[in-house]
Amino acid sequence: MNALVSPEDTWTLWALIMSGAALAIWLEQRFRWAARLSGPVLALLIAMVLSNAGVMPAQARAYDFVENYLVPLAIPLLLFRANIVHIVRTTGRLFLAFHLSVVGTVVGTVVAVGLLKGRVPSPVLEQAAGMMAASYTGGSVNFMAIKTSYSVPASVADPLIVADNFVMAVLFVVLLAAAASALFRRWYPHPHCQQRNPAQAGSLAAAHWQRKEMGLLDMAKALGVAFVVVAGARLLQKLAVTAFGDVSSATLPVQMLQVLCTNPFVLITAVSLTVATLLHRPLAGISGPEELGTLMLYLFLFCIGLPASLKAVLMQAPLFFVFCGIIALVNLLVTLGLGKLFRLNLEEILLSVNANLGGAPSAAAMAISAGWPRLVLPGILVGIWGYVIGTPIGVLVMQLMQR
Repeated sequence: MNALVSPEDTWTLWALIMSGAALAIWLEQRFRWAARLSGPVLALLIAMVLSNAGVMPAQARAYDFVENYLVPLAIPLLLFRANIVHIVRTTGRLFLAFHLSVVGTVVGTVVAVGLLKGRVPSPVLEQAAGMMAASYTGGSVNFMAIKTSYSVPASVADPLIVADNFVMAVLFVVLLAAAASALFRRWYPHPHCQQRNPAQAGSLAAAHWQRKEMGLLDMAKALGVAFVVVAGARLLQKLAVTAFGDVSSATLPVQMLQVLCTNPFVLITAVSLTVATLLHRPLAGISGPEELGTLMLYLFLFCIGLPASLKAVLMQAPLFFVFCGIIALVNLLVTLGLGKLFRLNLEEILLSVNANLGGAPSAAAMAISAGWPRLVLPGILVGIWGYVIGTPIGVLVMQLMQR
């Protein structure tokens, strides 16, 4: 079907992309129902409506700019505060809970692959496993990193990310219900729930993304650092490819190391983490990198929704919904079990699951809406840490599944 807007009409397409992303953000911050559904899901839905209604084309060269340039830039912007020393010191036991939840993601991925093997064809199952292991450890930026690294076709990635975001939104509601449940409170200590102040649970998204003082110099510095990090990582990739050479006959550990050291997104993440840790003091004075990086992610999610044919999603997404649902459910069960073993608080357990599946903004949203103000900053920090380790975990899962 010919779209109302031509694929060559780049300016009009970008006007709709920016407006759609802005609408999703506005709805999330303005209405409670939209905040529960989440901005990323809204961006996907708006894009799918425009595409399937014939307003915007499913494919256009304008969309490639987001994948090729904005997603790599979003990684260092989102990791601006990823000072590993500060993260470990500030997050305390939540750091442990987060890694227990990472174990839950990996176990859930293995269980989902085992249950759906034969129902989802190969290599689709392996591709879905790698992308979801990355996404349900970090976030959409890690999903995109695996998709691009392994050239996963849109027919797999588009319905999968729709299922990914919807399952994440549903689990957000489940986690809030569990936090208020008398049953869970009987089994786990819940000091933050006891200190809850209902007056603080306003519009969570708006509270997290409140206006900040950000000048022209801040934006220039933030983008300058991001460009330098991406360029440096690309240079390291070329050097690593030359250094490793042909490893087809090498041992499995060497081959796995070669994959990690030559993956551009893993290198961008590693350089970002190094810069954020070593230069944390000068970077701390720069305002706005998180906002810039998050906006780029919204643009990415919007563009992901455009090729997602409603017919294809309805035909393929049911199994992907099951796949993502299994991972999310196993993650929750494993984290609850290990959390009980390590005597963690209910709030730490539930927030770590949210940070794994939804990322830093989602963790902050849950902490504020649940009335746990002391866990807002630790939730953001462990969510940022998820962005750091999500892509390497996705790469390792993908490699192991393919073998």
